[in-house]
Order: sequence, then structure tokens, then C-alpha cells
Amino acid sequence: MYYPYLRGKQFDLLALRQLSEENKLSAAIHPVIEPVKDNPALFKLIKQFEAVKQPFSLIANPQAGDFLTVSGQEKLQHITNKKARLLTGVSDDLKDVQLLIAQNAESLKENGDIQLEVPTIAPMEFRLLQHIKGPLVLSEDHFLRLKANYYRVIPDEIFSTTHLTFLKRGFVGFSDFSIDSRIYYEQSYPTREIVLHLVYFTADKQLRIHHFVSPEDELPDFASRFFAVMAEVLEFVPLQKQIDTSGLKLLKENYFKKKFPGMGVLRKASVMHHLELMSRFLDQ
Repeated sequence: MYYPYLRGKQFDLLALRQLSEENKLSAAIHPVIEPVKDNPALFKLIKQFEAVKQPFSLIANPQAGDFLTVSGQEKLQHITNKKARLLTGVSDDLKDVQLLIAQNAESLKENGDIQLEVPTIAPMEFRLLQHIKGPLVLSEDHFLRLKANYYRVIPDEIFSTTHLTFLKRGFVGFSDFSIDSRIYYEQSYPTREIVLHLVYFTADKQLRIHHFVSPEDELPDFASRFFAVMAEVLEFVPLQKQIDTSGLKLLKENYFKKKFPGMGVLRKASVMHHLELMSRFLDQ
């Protein structure tokens, strides 16, 4: 089982909902959503997931964003019973949760050993893992969130092999942050460049990521930079070798219409592409 951890930003939520509506999100994928934005997209997504019985968990105690107020917490309690909980280092109420997230050993100071039979997502930290008695889900942070010049120097790199090894390592599932970092940023780096991050499988099923960066030459606007990036995407052989995902189709549709869809849609497309590829892999 794959547990992608996504903050509840609008375009991540839209990516999940579109995949679900198109029946392209595997039942072997269990999205974990930390709600950081109180917007209609969150409620529409949960309604869609519950209608099709898609496995998912909503974090009941987010650590950032719009739900940190008393009224926000009360609102969260009534959205769904598919609840996850972050262990925070203070005594936590662990009743009625279907998933736990332990980010480091410090989170166990007040809670002690975790005896629950629900899965616990945790990083590869021995001081933490030895105190968890139930099923373990391995959490890793694969994505380097950096400025465009880094991606120009290293445009292609390994993203993950955990999907091939997690069972042999004693875990029942694996988790990451999709095309994002463990560290939460309210805003992205201000930039004039367009960077598009797309993953692909190699012949031996490793997952790699290619960073498509707009040219250093000063192009006049974001539309021109998007067209330049998409010209590279269309020529990239590893992507040509596979059936297009919905995310790639969305990008190509805008490119051939000579339309720049906006940075949020680029984010949505890259997340859709990643999760659909993982769905195909897991369903095989």
C-alpha cells in the first residue's frame, strides 16, 4: 500500500479528485491529507472519495494552515471519520484513528510505546521504530525543493526505489510527499522560470525524476517559457515510451492550444502524472 502525504492545497486536491473521477487512482493508494486550506476543494474531494470507497485519511490535527483555530478543529471533526493523527510530542488522544504519523522519536516522549494495530507512518529512525509495535509504513522524503539553477545542473536523478524494497525491509507500505518536500512552505520560491517535475519508470522499475527548466534566455512571458519547457517534454524519450497519463495529456492539451494554464495547473498535472504512474505500477 502506498500512502502519499499531501497538504490540502487546492491544486493537489484537484489532482486527486480528477484522478478519482477518471477511475485512475488505484485502491492500493491511500492518500494522507493534511488540511492546510479551508476551501471547497477539500470537501468535494472527500465526498468523491467516500462515494467511490477510495482509501484515504484526513489528518485530524494539522500543524499548519487554516484549521488551527478552535472553530477550525471543530469543523474538521465533522468532515469524515477516516481520520489520521500526527504524534506531536504531547499526550495524544489516539482513539478512533485509522492511521498514525510519527515524524521523529521526540513524538513518543509523552505517548510511550505505540501498541495500536493501525498502521503507523514513520521515517527510518531506529529510536522511533523500536517503540512501534503495530504495522509500519516507511516514510521518505525524495524531493529536493530547490531553485531552478540546481535543476539545470542536475536535470535528471533517481526519485525512489522504495516501491521495490519496502516489503523486504519489513514494512507493510511506503509513504512520501509526492512532488513536494516534508518541509511545508506556504509559498513557493518567487521565480521567473518555469520548472516542471515529471517522474518516469526505467526498464528495471526504478522511479526517476526529470526537471524541465525554461531557458536561461529572457523569454518575454510565462506563456513563452511554458511552450519552451513543453517542447523539451515532447522530445524526452522516456516519456514517449509510455502511455500518456491524464497529467501529461492536460499539459499537452494546453501546449497545442498555445495556452499557458497557470502555475497551479502545472503543479496539478505533475501530481496527477506521478500518482497515475504509481497506480499503474501497483495494479500490475
